Amino acid sequence: MMPSAPALTAGLAAIIALAGLPSADAHSWIDCIDTSRSKLYDKSQEYIFGGSKGNGFCEGYGAGYPGRGATDIGPAYTHKMLKDQAKAGAAVCQNVDANTYSGWRKRLCVDAGVPIYFSYLPNGHVVKDKMGRGTQHGIYWTGKAGSKLSKSTEMTKDHLVDGKTMDFDDGNCGETVDQNGQPAGRAGDGKPCIGSFTIPKGTAPGIYHFVWYWTFYKDDGSYIDPAAAKGYFGAAYSTCFEVEVKGSGGGPAPAPGPAPAPAPAPAPTKAPTPPPTPAPTKPPAPAPAPKPNKPPAPAPVTPSSKPPAPAPVPQPTKPSAPAPPAATPAVTPCPATKSPAGPGGVSPPDYEVPTETKKPVTPAPSVPKPQPKPPSIDFNSHKQNQDDMPGRVHGRDKHCK
Repeated sequence: MMPSAPALTAGLAAIIALAGLPSADAHSWIDCIDTSRSKLYDKSQEYIFGGSKGNGFCEGYGAGYPGRGATDIGPAYTHKMLKDQAKAGAAVCQNVDANTYSGWRKRLCVDAGVPIYFSYLPNGHVVKDKMGRGTQHGIYWTGKAGSKLSKSTEMTKDHLVDGKTMDFDDGNCGETVDQNGQPAGRAGDGKPCIGSFTIPKGTAPGIYHFVWYWTFYKDDGSYIDPAAAKGYFGAAYSTCFEVEVKGSGGGPAPAPGPAPAPAPAPAPTKAPTPPPTPAPTKPPAPAPAPKPNKPPAPAPVTPSSKPPAPAPVPQPTKPSAPAPPAATPAVTPCPATKSPAGPGGVSPPDYEVPTETKKPVTPAPSVPKPQPKPPSIDFNSHKQNQDDMPGRVHGRDKHCK
Protein backbone atom coordinates (compact mmCIF):
# COMPACT_ATOMS: atom_id res chain seq x y z
CA MET A 1 0.00 0.00 0.00
CA MET A 2 1.44 3.32 -1.07
CA PRO A 3 1.75 6.08 1.58
CA SER A 4 -0.42 9.12 1.13
CA ALA A 5 0.94 12.26 -0.48
CA PRO A 6 0.94 14.22 2.80
CA ALA A 7 2.94 11.46 4.46
CA LEU A 8 5.49 11.49 1.67
CA THR A 9 5.77 15.25 1.88
CA ALA A 10 6.33 15.15 5.65
CA GLY A 11 8.88 12.37 5.31
CA LEU A 12 10.76 14.20 2.59
CA ALA A 13 10.83 17.36 4.68
CA ALA A 14 12.28 15.40 7.59
CA ILE A 15 14.94 13.83 5.37
CA ILE A 16 15.87 17.22 3.95
CA ALA A 17 16.13 18.69 7.44
CA LEU A 18 18.27 15.84 8.77
CA ALA A 19 20.41 15.39 5.70
CA GLY A 20 20.99 19.11 5.44
CA LEU A 21 19.92 19.37 1.81
CA PRO A 22 19.97 22.94 0.54
CA SER A 23 16.74 24.88 0.55
CA ALA A 24 15.62 28.45 0.18
CA ASP A 25 15.47 28.71 3.96
CA ALA A 26 18.99 27.38 4.65
CA HIS A 27 20.12 28.23 8.18
CA SER A 28 22.22 27.16 11.16
CA TRP A 29 22.25 27.49 14.94
CA ILE A 30 24.14 26.08 17.92
CA ASP A 31 22.77 22.71 19.02
CA CYS A 32 25.11 21.77 21.84
CA ILE A 33 27.70 23.38 24.15
CA ASP A 34 30.17 21.26 26.14
CA THR A 35 33.73 20.97 27.41
CA SER A 36 34.27 17.67 25.55
CA ARG A 37 34.85 17.87 21.81
CA SER A 38 34.68 14.10 21.30
CA LYS A 39 31.31 14.00 23.02
CA LEU A 40 29.91 16.58 20.62
CA TYR A 41 31.36 14.96 17.52
CA ASP A 42 31.49 11.21 18.15
CA LYS A 43 28.08 11.02 19.83
CA SER A 44 26.31 13.62 17.74
CA GLN A 45 23.60 11.14 16.66
CA GLU A 46 22.35 11.05 20.25
CA TYR A 47 21.36 14.70 20.36
CA ILE A 48 20.80 15.36 16.65
CA PHE A 49 18.84 12.25 15.68
CA GLY A 50 17.64 11.22 19.11
CA GLY A 51 14.66 13.54 19.13
CA SER A 52 13.44 14.46 22.61
CA LYS A 53 15.53 11.60 24.02
CA GLY A 54 18.56 13.75 23.35
CA ASN A 55 17.31 16.56 25.57
CA GLY A 56 19.76 17.13 28.42
CA PHE A 57 22.61 15.28 26.71
CA CYS A 58 24.78 18.39 26.51
CA GLU A 59 26.31 20.38 29.38
CA GLY A 60 24.91 23.62 28.01
CA TYR A 61 22.38 25.00 25.55
CA GLY A 62 21.46 28.19 23.79
CA ALA A 63 18.82 30.42 25.38
CA GLY A 64 15.33 29.20 24.41
CA TYR A 65 16.62 26.05 22.69
CA PRO A 66 13.55 23.85 21.96
CA GLY A 67 15.42 20.57 21.47
CA ARG A 68 15.53 18.29 18.45
CA GLY A 69 12.22 16.81 19.48
CA ALA A 70 10.49 19.98 18.24
CA THR A 71 9.43 19.57 14.62
CA ASP A 72 9.55 23.30 13.99
CA ILE A 73 13.02 23.80 15.44
CA GLY A 74 14.29 25.33 12.18
CA PRO A 75 11.94 28.25 11.81
CA ALA A 76 11.29 28.46 15.55
CA TYR A 77 14.89 28.69 16.70
CA THR A 78 16.64 30.27 13.74
CA HIS A 79 17.45 33.93 14.25
CA LYS A 80 18.07 35.38 10.82
CA MET A 81 19.04 38.96 9.89
CA LEU A 82 19.26 40.02 6.28
CA LYS A 83 22.56 41.59 5.30
CA ASP A 84 21.15 45.11 5.13
CA GLN A 85 19.47 44.67 8.51
CA ALA A 86 22.63 43.32 10.06
CA LYS A 87 24.66 46.28 8.80
CA ALA A 88 22.06 48.71 10.10
CA GLY A 89 21.99 47.21 13.60
CA ALA A 90 19.45 44.44 14.08
CA ALA A 91 18.68 42.65 17.35
CA VAL A 92 20.91 39.63 17.68
CA CYS A 93 18.96 37.67 20.29
CA GLN A 94 15.48 36.23 20.33
CA ASN A 95 13.11 37.12 23.07
CA VAL A 96 13.16 34.19 25.45
CA ASP A 97 11.64 33.44 28.80
CA ALA A 98 13.63 34.90 31.67
CA ASN A 99 13.63 31.42 33.20
CA THR A 100 14.79 29.75 30.00
CA TYR A 101 17.56 27.87 31.83
CA SER A 102 15.52 25.35 33.76
CA GLY A 103 14.89 21.62 33.65
CA TRP A 104 17.08 19.88 31.07
CA ARG A 105 18.01 23.20 29.46
CA LYS A 106 21.21 23.88 31.36
CA ARG A 107 23.59 26.78 31.46
CA LEU A 108 27.20 25.65 30.97
CA CYS A 109 29.24 26.05 34.15
CA VAL A 110 33.05 26.10 33.88
CA ASP A 111 36.25 27.56 35.24
CA ALA A 112 37.87 30.34 33.29
CA GLY A 113 40.65 29.08 31.05
CA VAL A 114 38.90 25.80 30.19
CA PRO A 115 38.25 25.29 26.42
CA ILE A 116 34.56 25.32 25.48
CA TYR A 117 33.22 23.58 22.36
CA PHE A 118 29.98 24.10 20.45
CA SER A 119 28.41 22.26 17.52
CA TYR A 120 26.31 23.38 14.58
CA LEU A 121 25.21 21.65 11.38
CA PRO A 122 26.46 23.07 8.06
CA ASN A 123 23.07 22.43 6.44
CA GLY A 124 24.55 22.01 2.98
CA HIS A 125 26.48 25.30 3.05
CA VAL A 126 29.85 23.55 3.11
CA VAL A 127 29.36 20.62 0.71
CA LYS A 128 26.18 21.34 -1.26
CA ASP A 129 26.18 25.01 -2.30
CA LYS A 130 29.60 25.65 -0.79
CA MET A 131 28.55 29.22 -0.02
CA GLY A 132 29.52 28.86 3.63
CA ARG A 133 33.17 28.20 2.91
CA GLY A 134 35.29 31.19 3.81
CA THR A 135 32.51 32.97 5.69
CA GLN A 136 33.24 33.86 9.32
CA HIS A 137 31.67 33.24 12.69
CA GLY A 138 32.78 34.03 16.23
CA ILE A 139 31.81 34.32 19.90
CA TYR A 140 31.19 37.82 21.26
CA TRP A 141 30.71 39.19 24.79
CA THR A 142 31.10 42.31 26.92
CA GLY A 143 33.57 40.73 29.32
CA LYS A 144 31.41 41.80 32.26
CA ALA A 145 29.09 39.56 34.23
CA GLY A 146 25.42 40.48 33.98
CA SER A 147 25.77 42.64 30.85
CA LYS A 148 25.18 41.70 27.21
CA LEU A 149 25.43 42.79 23.61
CA SER A 150 22.13 43.34 21.84
CA LYS A 151 22.77 44.66 18.30
CA SER A 152 24.52 43.30 15.24
CA THR A 153 26.58 46.47 14.99
CA GLU A 154 28.19 45.50 18.33
CA MET A 155 29.62 42.35 16.80
CA THR A 156 33.06 43.91 16.52
CA LYS A 157 36.58 42.57 16.92
CA ASP A 158 37.04 44.18 20.34
CA HIS A 159 34.09 42.12 21.62
CA LEU A 160 35.45 38.76 20.44
CA VAL A 161 36.27 36.47 23.36
CA ASP A 162 39.42 35.16 21.67
CA GLY A 163 40.00 38.22 19.53
CA LYS A 164 39.44 36.20 16.36
CA THR A 165 36.77 34.71 14.13
CA MET A 166 36.68 31.20 12.60
CA ASP A 167 35.87 29.81 9.18
CA PHE A 168 32.36 28.41 9.08
CA ASP A 169 33.89 25.33 7.41
CA ASP A 170 35.98 23.56 10.04
CA GLY A 171 37.54 21.44 7.26
CA ASN A 172 35.82 18.26 8.41
CA CYS A 173 32.07 18.68 8.60
CA GLY A 174 29.78 18.24 5.62
CA GLU A 175 27.43 15.82 3.99
CA THR A 176 28.50 12.55 2.40
CA VAL A 177 27.91 13.67 -1.19
CA ASP A 178 27.86 17.03 -2.88
CA GLN A 179 25.07 18.64 -4.86
CA ASN A 180 25.90 16.53 -7.90
CA GLY A 181 25.87 13.28 -5.94
CA GLN A 182 29.64 13.03 -5.87
CA PRO A 183 31.43 11.90 -2.71
CA ALA A 184 32.27 14.98 -0.69
CA GLY A 185 35.12 13.42 1.24
CA ARG A 186 33.71 14.93 4.42
CA ALA A 187 32.59 13.55 7.77
CA GLY A 188 29.20 12.62 6.48
CA ASP A 189 25.57 13.24 7.21
CA GLY A 190 24.72 14.12 10.77
CA LYS A 191 28.31 15.04 11.71
CA PRO A 192 28.39 18.60 12.99
CA CYS A 193 30.96 21.32 12.57
CA ILE A 194 32.82 22.09 15.80
CA GLY A 195 33.83 25.54 16.98
CA SER A 196 35.57 26.54 20.19
CA PHE A 197 36.52 29.44 22.47
CA THR A 198 38.07 29.98 25.88
CA ILE A 199 37.03 32.40 28.59
CA PRO A 200 40.25 34.16 29.65
CA LYS A 201 41.87 33.12 32.91
CA GLY A 202 41.37 35.68 35.61
CA THR A 203 37.75 36.25 34.65
CA ALA A 204 35.77 36.83 37.81
CA PRO A 205 33.10 34.27 38.74
CA GLY A 206 29.63 35.13 37.50
CA ILE A 207 27.11 34.60 34.68
CA TYR A 208 28.22 35.91 31.29
CA HIS A 209 26.15 36.47 28.18
CA PHE A 210 27.54 35.38 24.79
CA VAL A 211 26.47 35.70 21.14
CA TRP A 212 27.39 33.27 18.39
CA TYR A 213 27.28 35.41 15.26
CA TRP A 214 27.74 34.12 11.72
CA THR A 215 27.92 36.43 8.70
CA PHE A 216 26.72 34.17 5.92
CA TYR A 217 27.86 36.37 3.07
CA LYS A 218 30.91 37.78 1.36
CA ASP A 219 30.99 41.44 0.54
CA ASP A 220 33.20 40.83 -2.49
CA GLY A 221 30.98 37.95 -3.73
CA SER A 222 33.95 35.58 -3.98
CA TYR A 223 31.94 32.40 -3.47
CA ILE A 224 33.40 29.08 -4.55
CA ASP A 225 30.34 28.29 -6.68
CA PRO A 226 29.12 31.60 -8.18
CA ALA A 227 26.28 29.81 -9.91
CA ALA A 228 24.95 28.53 -6.61
CA ALA A 229 25.27 31.98 -5.07
CA LYS A 230 23.57 33.74 -7.94
CA GLY A 231 20.81 35.99 -6.67
CA TYR A 232 21.91 35.58 -3.04
CA PHE A 233 22.11 38.84 -1.13
CA GLY A 234 23.39 37.48 2.16
CA ALA A 235 22.20 37.18 5.75
CA ALA A 236 23.55 36.82 9.31
CA TYR A 237 22.56 34.23 11.93
CA SER A 238 22.97 34.18 15.66
CA THR A 239 22.44 32.11 18.80
CA CYS A 240 22.57 33.70 22.25
CA PHE A 241 23.60 31.70 25.33
CA GLU A 242 24.93 32.05 28.84
CA VAL A 243 27.89 30.52 30.67
CA GLU A 244 28.51 30.60 34.37
CA VAL A 245 32.16 31.05 35.38
CA LYS A 246 32.69 29.36 38.72
CA GLY A 247 36.44 29.89 39.08
CA SER A 248 38.83 32.49 37.70
CA GLY A 249 41.82 30.30 36.91
CA GLY A 250 40.91 26.77 36.03
CA GLY A 251 40.37 25.59 39.61
CA PRO A 252 41.99 22.13 39.75
CA ALA A 253 45.57 23.45 39.61
CA PRO A 254 45.39 25.21 42.98
CA ALA A 255 44.45 21.94 44.73
CA PRO A 256 47.93 20.45 44.14
CA GLY A 257 49.39 23.53 45.77
CA PRO A 258 48.44 22.41 49.30
CA ALA A 259 50.38 19.16 48.78
CA PRO A 260 53.67 21.06 48.94
CA ALA A 261 52.56 22.27 52.34
CA PRO A 262 53.53 18.85 53.79
CA ALA A 263 57.06 19.65 52.66
CA PRO A 264 57.31 22.09 55.55
CA ALA A 265 57.13 18.88 57.60
CA PRO A 266 60.93 19.22 57.72
CA ALA A 267 59.98 21.46 60.58
CA PRO A 268 60.62 18.31 62.68
CA THR A 269 64.24 19.05 61.90
CA LYS A 270 63.66 21.73 64.45
CA ALA A 271 63.98 18.81 66.84
CA PRO A 272 67.73 19.41 66.58
CA THR A 273 66.92 22.62 68.35
CA PRO A 274 67.30 20.53 71.54
CA PRO A 275 71.01 21.35 71.22
CA PRO A 276 70.00 24.62 72.77
CA THR A 277 69.69 22.37 75.82
CA PRO A 278 73.22 23.60 76.41
CA ALA A 279 71.17 25.87 78.55
CA PRO A 280 72.16 23.32 81.20
CA THR A 281 75.61 24.65 80.57
CA LYS A 282 74.30 27.54 82.56
CA PRO A 283 75.04 25.34 85.56
CA PRO A 284 78.65 26.10 84.65
CA ALA A 285 77.52 29.57 85.45
CA PRO A 286 77.60 28.29 89.03
CA ALA A 287 81.27 27.81 88.25
CA PRO A 288 81.53 31.49 88.99
CA ALA A 289 80.89 30.08 92.45
CA PRO A 290 84.63 30.52 92.78
CA LYS A 291 83.31 33.53 94.53
CA PRO A 292 83.75 31.26 97.52
CA ASN A 293 87.39 32.06 96.84
CA LYS A 294 86.45 35.28 98.45
CA PRO A 295 86.35 33.33 101.66
CA PRO A 296 90.11 33.14 101.18
CA ALA A 297 89.79 36.86 101.36
CA PRO A 298 88.86 36.22 104.96
CA ALA A 299 92.32 34.71 105.17
CA PRO A 300 93.60 38.22 104.86
CA VAL A 301 91.47 38.55 107.91
CA THR A 302 94.85 38.66 109.43
CA PRO A 303 92.79 40.97 111.45
CA SER A 304 93.40 37.96 113.63
CA SER A 305 96.60 39.88 114.05
CA LYS A 306 94.29 42.29 115.66
CA PRO A 307 94.08 39.76 118.41
CA PRO A 308 97.70 40.72 118.96
CA ALA A 309 96.11 44.05 119.54
CA PRO A 310 94.76 42.39 122.62
CA ALA A 311 98.40 41.91 123.43
CA PRO A 312 98.40 45.54 124.27
CA VAL A 313 96.06 44.22 126.88
CA PRO A 314 99.05 44.95 128.94
CA GLN A 315 96.62 47.46 130.12
CA PRO A 316 96.52 45.10 132.99
CA THR A 317 100.00 46.39 133.36
CA LYS A 318 98.19 49.51 134.20
CA PRO A 319 97.73 47.82 137.46
CA SER A 320 101.41 48.54 137.51
CA ALA A 321 100.09 52.00 137.43
CA PRO A 322 99.88 51.42 141.09
CA ALA A 323 103.58 51.66 140.69
CA PRO A 324 103.10 55.33 140.26
CA PRO A 325 101.72 55.21 143.71
CA ALA A 326 105.25 54.24 144.28
CA ALA A 327 105.69 57.69 143.02
CA THR A 328 104.28 58.31 146.39
CA PRO A 329 107.90 58.37 146.94
CA ALA A 330 106.77 61.87 147.37
CA VAL A 331 106.23 60.34 150.73
CA THR A 332 109.90 59.86 150.45
CA PRO A 333 110.18 62.94 152.61
CA CYS A 334 110.37 60.23 155.20
CA PRO A 335 114.11 60.43 154.68
CA ALA A 336 113.82 62.88 157.56
CA THR A 337 113.93 59.74 159.59
CA LYS A 338 117.69 59.88 159.38
CA SER A 339 117.72 59.13 163.11
CA PRO A 340 118.08 55.44 162.61
CA ALA A 341 121.76 55.56 161.83
CA GLY A 342 123.35 52.41 160.66
CA PRO A 343 126.03 50.57 162.48
CA GLY A 344 128.66 52.43 160.62
CA GLY A 345 127.36 55.59 162.04
CA VAL A 346 125.94 56.42 158.73
CA SER A 347 122.26 56.44 158.83
CA PRO A 348 120.94 54.81 155.69
CA PRO A 349 118.19 56.78 154.12
CA ASP A 350 114.77 55.24 154.41
CA TYR A 351 114.03 55.93 150.70
CA GLU A 352 115.56 54.93 147.55
CA VAL A 353 116.82 57.43 145.06
CA PRO A 354 114.06 58.05 142.66
CA THR A 355 116.51 57.50 139.86
CA GLU A 356 116.57 53.87 140.90
CA THR A 357 112.89 53.61 140.33
CA LYS A 358 113.29 55.21 136.94
CA LYS A 359 115.46 52.31 135.83
CA PRO A 360 112.70 49.81 136.42
CA VAL A 361 110.45 52.17 134.50
CA THR A 362 112.68 52.05 131.45
CA PRO A 363 112.36 48.28 131.19
CA ALA A 364 108.60 48.72 131.13
CA PRO A 365 108.64 49.39 127.37
CA SER A 366 109.62 45.79 126.79
CA VAL A 367 106.28 44.31 127.34
CA PRO A 368 107.40 40.94 128.63
CA LYS A 369 109.96 42.26 131.14
CA PRO A 370 107.67 44.76 132.76
CA GLN A 371 105.86 41.95 134.48
CA PRO A 372 108.88 40.99 136.52
CA LYS A 373 109.67 44.62 137.16
CA PRO A 374 106.62 45.29 139.25
CA PRO A 375 107.90 42.99 141.90
CA SER A 376 111.10 45.06 141.89
CA ILE A 377 108.87 47.96 142.64
CA ASP A 378 107.66 46.20 145.76
CA PHE A 379 108.36 48.57 148.58
CA ASN A 380 108.07 45.86 151.15
CA SER A 381 111.42 44.60 150.02
CA HIS A 382 112.87 47.91 151.09
CA LYS A 383 115.96 46.43 152.55
CA GLN A 384 116.61 44.37 149.50
CA ASN A 385 116.46 47.43 147.40
CA GLN A 386 118.84 49.14 149.66
CA ASP A 387 121.25 46.27 149.37
CA ASP A 388 120.98 46.35 145.61
CA MET A 389 121.56 50.04 145.33
CA PRO A 390 124.91 50.72 143.67
CA GLY A 391 127.35 52.93 145.42
CA ARG A 392 125.53 52.37 148.61
CA VAL A 393 127.62 52.12 151.81
CA HIS A 394 126.31 49.36 153.91
CA GLY A 395 127.43 48.74 157.39
CA ARG A 396 126.28 45.16 157.14
CA ASP A 397 127.24 44.22 153.60
CA LYS A 398 127.39 40.52 153.45
CA HIS A 399 130.14 40.76 150.92
CA CYS A 400 132.23 43.12 153.02
CA LYS A 401 134.06 41.83 156.07
